[in-house]
Amino acid sequence: MTTRKIRLGALGVGEYSFWPIWMKALTAGPLGAPIAAMEVTHCWDVNPEQAAAFGDQHGCEPVDRFDAMLGKVDAIAFGGLYEVPWQHLLARPYVDAGLPTYLSRPFAYSLRDIDSLLELAAKRHTPLMATSVFEHFPQATILRDRLPAIGEVKSAFGSCHSSEYPGHFHLPSFVHRVFGYDVEAVSLLTDDAWSCAYLQQTLLFSGNDAQSPFLASLHASRDVPYLSMQVIGDRGSDGTEVTRSPNEGETLYHFFAPQVMAMQLTFQGTPFQPLEAIRRKLQVFLTGYYSHLERRGALVPVDELPADWSPPPPRPGWIDDAVVKS
Repeated sequence: MTTRKIRLGALGVGEYSFWPIWMKALTAGPLGAPIAAMEVTHCWDVNPEQAAAFGDQHGCEPVDRFDAMLGKVDAIAFGGLYEVPWQHLLARPYVDAGLPTYLSRPFAYSLRDIDSLLELAAKRHTPLMATSVFEHFPQATILRDRLPAIGEVKSAFGSCHSSEYPGHFHLPSFVHRVFGYDVEAVSLLTDDAWSCAYLQQTLLFSGNDAQSPFLASLHASRDVPYLSMQVIGDRGSDGTEVTRSPNEGETLYHFFAPQVMAMQLTFQGTPFQPLEAIRRKLQVFLTGYYSHLERRGALVPVDELPADWSPPPPRPGWIDDAVVKS
């Protein structure tokens, strides 16, 4: 007995997109065979030429409007980073129709925008997924499960290879999988959020009856290994490290396959995380940006982030308002 593949609509397939990586996992690329029961049947990009080129390369049908895949696909996934400030508008028709949806990082550029989408998803019972690839690394849950052996956490520090904050500073997502989402305050120090020589983010995790509040100090640089994390407890320490293989097939299998498989489960009706986790991750991300742009890197309580505050879009005017309002 064969099962029909999930018909997937791809949005944001042009510049600065994760789609070239995902397509290598969804087709007979370096792995030699597709790893999921999904196929991209339609695509859209703000640049029609980019959509046409993607369609020609991967055998899918470009559409001229972002919402023109309604009734033609079973789920949609956004891959572009430049579209994110408008993503809540681009995704709305699909979420409203109940189509499972994957949102590209960093999900939205204000709490107000993500709240409008999450409320609609809850109302329509639409499965949503919004993750970083680091959240799917097994090293995160392995480290989390070993924490009781080191006692009460006193501090944590880590680093990852990255040269910008919005799209590729994945380390906080990894840390959420280790410690959870109870972050009380955030600071961010960097020379340039979109092209950084250095970046330091500090997360203040809330305490409880069994755990005092503690700080996680996270660093990004072009000159550090892929990912490392160390946790200090009152009875010892533990940590983990992730390195990237020079072999493309191994990288796809170990780094991106878990995320793609989680997409498939979400599209089949089993979301990777609850909606409140998506909001919490965005709140932490935006509070960091707010610290950098408005508070000169000071520690800012996440509950003080204004709901309508937004950092500048990476490409102002990338999407004309007429595209989403027509």
